[in-house]
Amino acid sequence: MEMPFSKEQVLDACKQVMVANKMNEGYLRPIAYYADGLMGVGAVNPVRLCIATWYWGAYLGEEGLKKGIRVKISSFTRMHMNSDPTRAKVTGHYLNGVLAKREALMAGYDEAILLDQQGYVGEATGENIFVVRDGALYTPPVAGGILEGITRESIMRIAKDKGISVEERRFSRDYLYCADEAFMCGTAAEITPVREVDDRRIGKGEMGPITRQVQSTFFRAVRGLEPRYAEWLSPVDAKAQAEGNGTRALAR
Repeated sequence: MEMPFSKEQVLDACKQVMVANKMNEGYLRPIAYYADGLMGVGAVNPVRLCIATWYWGAYLGEEGLKKGIRVKISSFTRMHMNSDPTRAKVTGHYLNGVLAKREALMAGYDEAILLDQQGYVGEATGENIFVVRDGALYTPPVAGGILEGITRESIMRIAKDKGISVEERRFSRDYLYCADEAFMCGTAAEITPVREVDDRRIGKGEMGPITRQVQSTFFRAVRGLEPRYAEWLSPVDAKAQAEGNGTRALAR
């Protein structure tokens, strides 16, 4: 897909959308898509770009953000890396997550985890996964066909800066059951602890100390309170801030 706009133009447009809506905080969703023209699977039409923004609280609930969520291993499998470009943020991939999420919600859980084609833990329906064992942090490798999440990358950097060992490793569901801590991360979910998987309590059944450390630093970073991560932010100029009630847009 050949984008008709540069990265800088898209970022500037995101800022303009925030200012125009006078939003101090919100969720930004740029969507590039093939527009009008020929019909058919092989049609290559002009690329258009839409940018939406709206107020969105804790994606997995305010209580879940603080106390942790209940998760179910899904009966649906994460798509194979050769079936689609799994590292891409593509809207067609959401069907896989929608099926798993609906199954989990209807069974009384907050979220679902999809295993990969070999039966290893992949990712959740809209989040990457981390577990803590013996003071170290583990997450499934991108090579396993998961989304290369930006929030995931941010967490790995924060953890390393804190001296916490971080390793990309394939692990099974029973390794997840035996974790000292577990949490999910994503643009919308941010950092949400997992207190239970398949009715099995994780650790003490609450947010663990390492999860709390990383979550606290992440929240400070996205609000401009951690100078070390200042490059993650894209401040709006002074005039725009005044018009937009002090809007600060994130380039995340």
